[in-house]
Amino acid sequence: MIMSLVLFENEFLNIVAISFTALIVNELIMVALEITTWHVYMIAAEVVTLFLYMVSMAFLPEYFDLSFVITTRFAWKVALIVAISSFPLYLIKFARSRLRPATYTKLA
Repeated sequence: MIMSLVLFENEFLNIVAISFTALIVNELIMVALEITTWHVYMIAAEVVTLFLYMVSMAFLPEYFDLSFVITTRFAWKVALIVAISSFPLYLIKFARSRLRPATYTKLA
């Protein structure tokens, strides 16, 4: 949230849009990182969740400034916040899998 305040120059609607979008995308990434065996329903759930979130932006103009949401400025700010928040967790998961591999990987 502090990163959002720094990036948005005190524009409240933009802060809400970027923070909540980054939260949704980050949670979808965290779910995807925890899944070891993908199923078509899991992929569909991730895609449908993201689609419904994007559609809901159109119906909630008091929370999302659509003219800002469709800009590349919005996209790179979301990407930056998501990268900063999820990359360390990915590194920890990768390091843990190398240092303490699961039993099924040791058997192969």
